[in-house]
Amino acid sequence: MNRLLPLIRSKLGAHPTLTNCVYYGSLFCAAEVSQQVYIRKYLPKKQDKPLQSFDTTKLKHLSVWGYVMAPSYMALWYSWLDTRYVATTTRVIALKVVLDQTLLTGPLLLAFFPFMSWCEGKENIFAELREKLLVTYMVSCCWWLPAQAINFKIVPPKYRIIYNGVCGFVWANILCAIKRGVD
Repeated sequence: MNRLLPLIRSKLGAHPTLTNCVYYGSLFCAAEVSQQVYIRKYLPKKQDKPLQSFDTTKLKHLSVWGYVMAPSYMALWYSWLDTRYVATTTRVIALKVVLDQTLLTGPLLLAFFPFMSWCEGKENIFAELREKLLVTYMVSCCWWLPAQAINFKIVPPKYRIIYNGVCGFVWANILCAIKRGVD
């Protein structure tokens, strides 16, 4: 552990965007893997049903989102946001959180559902967006507003995307649990 932290710091310093993309993508995909382990391996075994194989196609689609699309946009967004609003006063943090929830989360959600529908070969790539956007955004406000307040108050800017990856891991699992509860 003593050697791990300096290694992480040196990687972040040398290639912060690439490193953040790798960390975020790994955490994002880990959330999907954890859900598949639970739904396809643990639940069937508990219910004496046959185990299901992993959905590697879905994991590949989510990998493109998690390793490339989302963290690239986040890197651009946070480099802009952190240079415009550098103070950590309550007023500035509140402004950053509201801006983040509207100008980062909004576009990411608007792109996520059509992108995944396109990857899945759906004819109407906007149907799932229309069906799930409002509920997803409202629940995301409950999770991300406090998470981002902590992010902007405590987390150094170079670790923001990694922090978002950890929060995103939890967030992806919350969404899956909500979906399972409805199904």
